[in-house]
Amino acid sequence: MARSGAARRDETAALQPLAALLSAPAVTPDMLLAMPRARAALLQHETDANGAPLLTLYHSGKEVSWDEPRHFAFAEALVTPGGFRAGDAAEQGDLDWDEAAEMLAALLTEDLLAPASEAQSGQAQSGQAHSLGPVPSPLPPAPMAAPRTWTGAPSLMEELTGTALDPAYLEVVVPVFRTAHVFSDADGRHIGEANVFPAAARTEVPTEWRGCPYPGNRYQAEKPINMTALKAMRAHWRQMMGLLLPIRAAYLARFPDAANGWTVAHVERLAVCVLALPSYMMLRRDAPVADGALHPALSNLFRVTDGLRMVMHHMMFVPLYEPMRAADAPVTAGDILAYADRNYLFHSDHGVCAGPRFMIEDFLGVILHGSAPRSGFDQACDPKLAEAAALIEQAMDYGLLGLKTFGTVFSLWPAMARCYAQLHALLSDDAAANLPGAAAMAQRFAGHFAALSHRSFLASEEWRSHREAVYDDMFAACARGLGEAEPANPLSALVAGGGEPGSADATEALVRAAADHFGAGSEALASQFAAIVLDFLSRARRIIALAETIQARTAALLHRAAPAHALTLQQINLHNVLMGPDMRSVPFLPDELSTLFGLSIAVDAQAILIARETTPVPQHSPA
Repeated sequence: MARSGAARRDETAALQPLAALLSAPAVTPDMLLAMPRARAALLQHETDANGAPLLTLYHSGKEVSWDEPRHFAFAEALVTPGGFRAGDAAEQGDLDWDEAAEMLAALLTEDLLAPASEAQSGQAQSGQAHSLGPVPSPLPPAPMAAPRTWTGAPSLMEELTGTALDPAYLEVVVPVFRTAHVFSDADGRHIGEANVFPAAARTEVPTEWRGCPYPGNRYQAEKPINMTALKAMRAHWRQMMGLLLPIRAAYLARFPDAANGWTVAHVERLAVCVLALPSYMMLRRDAPVADGALHPALSNLFRVTDGLRMVMHHMMFVPLYEPMRAADAPVTAGDILAYADRNYLFHSDHGVCAGPRFMIEDFLGVILHGSAPRSGFDQACDPKLAEAAALIEQAMDYGLLGLKTFGTVFSLWPAMARCYAQLHALLSDDAAANLPGAAAMAQRFAGHFAALSHRSFLASEEWRSHREAVYDDMFAACARGLGEAEPANPLSALVAGGGEPGSADATEALVRAAADHFGAGSEALASQFAAIVLDFLSRARRIIALAETIQARTAALLHRAAPAHALTLQQINLHNVLMGPDMRSVPFLPDELSTLFGLSIAVDAQAILIARETTPVPQHSPA
């Protein structure tokens, strides 16, 4: 028995090596032991880096792994509800007593086991044996009094951010997999349910919340399940699963290689294509489904599929507990479910997933393998859902165009994080320390770099490069799915900086402002500083130009009017304004420089313009 190589849930929790357990409690064969809240424990059969079998216990923020198959039955005996006799666990695992006693003592020391009487009384006293009945809503009061949408008037975007945005650019600011969130279905519920984006647009909807009865880390969690959502899901389940089949078939027609094995990126794209169907139906300008009229089978299909999309996004972009996976990494339904379980992805900010395991397995079986759910498919399709199915191809175009925009626009953030890292290194140089203005700015940027290093998923160059590689794959794959010619260069090369319109004037203005700020004798430092910033702004200009091109196709697909204004860098940052305060954030770099140097920085597809101003640009914080 050994502690797993990474502390996923609680980095301070570590099992001591067995040889170090000098004060471990004595264990006898007749001792009755129990794992506190055993139903909340998670056991997963895995393989190590060499492909050897491994059994890992995840419980109470700790991990313990057994790498000898003869120990597996012993490990499985530990999670017996109600407890077990120590000697029986040893016999079940075919261990000699000394070996079993040593492992049991280690688990007792780490509070993963306790005497049975103590485990039961401690659970009762801590309130962990709470009722599975109705509980109060975990949500704060809803910010919005009445439902609003992106297509209604007055402008929801302007109300939430203080900045107008032409509807033609919606997917630049609100990712395509979230554009439907604020709309409501025929049941009067947000498509995004309690997790609606942006949270500031959520309205109050009557909801029944209950304690979670499912085994695993959701069991009797502090967060409840949304019982109202579960009831709606059950009512429409067979129709939902039936609608998945033609979407899956349409995806495989565009991406036939997925039939030979799913990858992380394939599953994410497929999920986005499913989400795109109700989104397209509500956002198209020709015969849109009115807000509040969407068939609940479509809204419920959106919700369950959005959960899958979030798991795939986590696999590729979040390095908290496990290494990030490449876009082309193979994945199975079992991999997805196990990953979500051990990484607490059935938990959200306010609740836990309301779906029982068999429904989740059914869903994965249908969407990935075309298997029939346990309850089968309905004989006939609801006429409104048949009408929806006729729009799958157009909706898939919308989803792939939107995902292409997402990869393009969000490649801005690793570039900005890299720029911050380079500026921090430059200002930390000894030459800068002798310049009062540069030294003061270095201290300020040290705080930004600390935030980037400790609270960001873009903290290291390895992570930034990985994210850019995923966006490269996203951009190219979406182009293939849309029937476009394969891009001659990856996205990261298409948006690389250099030789920008107006860059000479912009460079001169930035160098002058930096030199004035840093102090006398700072010309060389100011030139280096400006070169780093201009490289980032050059990349941003190319990102904007590419996003405008993609959005023009999206606007044509949805019959939107041509935009009334050009897209700007400041408008791209509206996504982060919608996100609200974020502890992982650093200031939006153009705003930071405007504040420090008294500059106006304007970037669009045509040029980079930098000039002195008297009123600093207000600051917003990105995710």
